[in-house]
Amino acid sequence: MNDQTPPDFWESCLVCPDCKGKLVIINNVITCTCCGSDFSVRNGVPCFVSEVMTDHQKSEFEYFQRHLTKIRETSLFYNQNENCYNWVLPWINDRTVSDDSRIICVGASFVDDLPHVQSNYKFNIDHLSHRYAELLPEIQKANIRHIAGVSEKLPFKDNYTDIVYSRNSLDHVCNPVRTLLDINRVLKPEGKFYLFVYHNSNFIDSGETTVVNDDFVEQFLKRILRVEWMKIDPSESQGVTQPPVYSLPNHERLGFLYAICSKTLRTAYYSDEQLRRYEELTANFHSAVYYERKSQLVNASKHFAKVMSLSPFLKSDQMRILYSKIRYLAINDPRAFIDFFREFKNHNRDPFWWRIIIDSSRHFMKRELNKTINLSFVGEEKVYLKDVLLRGGPRSWIKRVLSEVGLGSIVK
Repeated sequence: MNDQTPPDFWESCLVCPDCKGKLVIINNVITCTCCGSDFSVRNGVPCFVSEVMTDHQKSEFEYFQRHLTKIRETSLFYNQNENCYNWVLPWINDRTVSDDSRIICVGASFVDDLPHVQSNYKFNIDHLSHRYAELLPEIQKANIRHIAGVSEKLPFKDNYTDIVYSRNSLDHVCNPVRTLLDINRVLKPEGKFYLFVYHNSNFIDSGETTVVNDDFVEQFLKRILRVEWMKIDPSESQGVTQPPVYSLPNHERLGFLYAICSKTLRTAYYSDEQLRRYEELTANFHSAVYYERKSQLVNASKHFAKVMSLSPFLKSDQMRILYSKIRYLAINDPRAFIDFFREFKNHNRDPFWWRIIIDSSRHFMKRELNKTINLSFVGEEKVYLKDVLLRGGPRSWIKRVLSEVGLGSIVK
């Protein structure tokens, strides 16, 4: 059982996430014999993350706390959604997995994502594992050992694991490129990476930090690992309702990506500066949208400004920079926003972006938007945009922001 795991077991399996040096555990203190870094064991969980939670982590953990009773009653710490893992059963089963197989589940929170697997070396990496174990000690009785860590720095040796499994987590990590690189590093030469993730999800989400789309697959997944098999199913295949028409850029459709990948010996190269700037853009956009949802617009505006100053690494980053500019101007400078709109409308006819424009600005340029939609669109697109323009009343946050910058009088 994980709550009875002796220190020498952890010492034999784990290494320092920073330098990959040998670890020694004494009285729940983990020390790296190479770089001298100290970590801790909390609630039976090796902890390689900061003791201080970010605002996003607090929000995630508060959600967990609110649903704690339901989680206990329904035993949700075992995966009850068979659709999520049935696709791996032909590959991960009693014939292919032994008691000594090394298996790492990345970002499975408190859930045992592979309950049918009985290996003695099954690990779950999540940044809040130690906190889940504090409030829900039952997870320690599952056939899985929990580790509090991040997927960009897996605390395992090179060529350590037989299987890495990730369900709906790659699009939630701070830097999925570093995550893929580290997954490739820890896989044995014959090891496999099993991936299940949303494909073409909406990038404007305070929970999902990354858009896994065709660009991401071609530029990163296929360059970092060897993709042996892959398919993309429509969202309806998992009982998930397709978002409304035009809810994604370029009329893209939400789906689910399944992939089986193997280790590559040739390492895809990305400079530390590229990865740092990409992570900075992702983190700031993530924070901006989070604070915007909380109506903390001063904080949101600061992060939107940082996103605008950075260079894109992925095509989805270009969308994030454009969204940040729209929101920043709407919050801070409505007059400059109107100038931006007059240029924007001449070269962008994607209803997705028009929806963002309308949601951001309808309260101080409703007449101009109405006129432009009537002149520029026909058919279904016009009906959709008119509906977006008309639905709902004025947003309290835009009123408040305009008042703060001395433009409250333009709110009708």
